Amino acid sequence: MAQNGHNRTTGRQEVNPGRQEVNPGHIVSVQDFSSDTLRNIIAHLKASSSFEHLVYREAELDAIWTITGFFLANEPASSVRDEVNRLHAGAHRAHDLVAERRPGAAATVLEAFL
Repeated sequence: MAQNGHNRTTGRQEVNPGRQEVNPGHIVSVQDFSSDTLRNIIAHLKASSSFEHLVYREAELDAIWTITGFFLANEPASSVRDEVNRLHAGAHRAHDLVAERRPGAAATVLEAFL
């Protein structure tokens, strides 16, 4: 089960990019900041080459940043909160790298959270 921005769990499973072909022209549905969601975004980052793809990746990273921000606003101090805070900053950094047309570098930033 994955944590969502409301500090609850969701049973929704993201596509496993290792088992299905990744289409960078499709937007990844971001409903949480689970490892599955991050893996899916990473796979799409690595496959992205056009401007349109990068716009989609920026939107997905914005969603991760927003959901982690909601989590941080509602979570008391803990080691989980500290890790989510690092992911929040990492999503911001990855977004900036995508804006610089460096999706591979953005993927590397997110891989540190798996």
